[in-house]
Amino acid sequence: MKHKNILYIFIVLSLIAVTFFVFQNNPDSQNIKIGALLILTGTGAEWGQHSVQGIDLAVEEINARGGVLGKQLQIVYEDNPNDDGNSALTSLNKLIQDDVQIVVGTTWSGSGLATAPAACENKLLMISPTLGVAGFNEECDYIFNLWPHDKYINEQYGAYIYQQGYNKIAIIGSQQIWEKEQADAIKKGFEEAGGEVVIFENGLPNQKDFRTDVLKIKSSEAEAIAITRNFGVSLLSKDIKKAGLELPIYTAHLDASYLVEAEGSLEGAYSSNAFLPTEEFKTKFQGIYGVEPEIGADSSYDTIMFIAQAIESTQSTDPTVLKDYMNAVEVFEGASGKLIFDDKGGVDKTGYVTVAKGDQLVFLENIQ
Repeated sequence: MKHKNILYIFIVLSLIAVTFFVFQNNPDSQNIKIGALLILTGTGAEWGQHSVQGIDLAVEEINARGGVLGKQLQIVYEDNPNDDGNSALTSLNKLIQDDVQIVVGTTWSGSGLATAPAACENKLLMISPTLGVAGFNEECDYIFNLWPHDKYINEQYGAYIYQQGYNKIAIIGSQQIWEKEQADAIKKGFEEAGGEVVIFENGLPNQKDFRTDVLKIKSSEAEAIAITRNFGVSLLSKDIKKAGLELPIYTAHLDASYLVEAEGSLEGAYSSNAFLPTEEFKTKFQGIYGVEPEIGADSSYDTIMFIAQAIESTQSTDPTVLKDYMNAVEVFEGASGKLIFDDKGGVDKTGYVTVAKGDQLVFLENIQ
């Protein structure tokens, strides 16, 4: 009997030792892993880097106060160069193989639309901080978008341009999904307000020479130019300036980083936007990074905070439990302001207009 007791104690102690060893040598078991599928290199990398800053800031704050459910948040970053859909799918599969069930991303629309079906099929919780098309979050109820649908803001923006006294405009977009959608939106808003679009061009996304487009505009009756390109906007504005074409320029969701590339050719240009971080977040961000937050930093911070709120509230990391909680949320107030959820995983937010002054985008007014 004594020998049996000793054997029993030995087995129990051995199991405890093995469990402790496995736990200590598998730090992932102490963490909640969250994937981040972002553009970190190539075209759009500045957007991805802004998101990294917001994500890291949120994770640092959460982990410093003890994490969530007693566990630390661990971010697993995957690059999505140039918003390429195929590479995005490859990266998403890597995250799935790494047992990641919650993903922040993607950065832009092309990759978002490419990965949404796979995310739904695998029942991943996926939230984009910067993707502005409805087709992404409406793929299924596991997908969310903390960036408002840009086309609705830009439809209002089209009407806003007409209200500034312009009856005829030229619109230059591209065949890239988001840029084309915004060009269509401005066209719709402008025409419904009573205006006429005399030039409407959607060239290749990687177009670098815009002299032909500029000549068309110059020979038209356009009174203003609307540009929905991100890549190439500075090249286009330079060609406009070289041609001596002095027309007001209205851009869509312009990133301040392009103002430097434009070398003054976008001075005085207007832009629609939904990026307006709270003063509290701006102060906090500057204290850490020494610069003001750029587009996507605030909404990426909010994405992590929203995930943490859902996990804490449900006491679960199960994507199905989390998506049910998130789909019931009506309003979320965070670093990016007040977000009002629709019933399809998207949010609504007031759009506004900025004007370019030097290397800064200065708030002008809300889009009415």
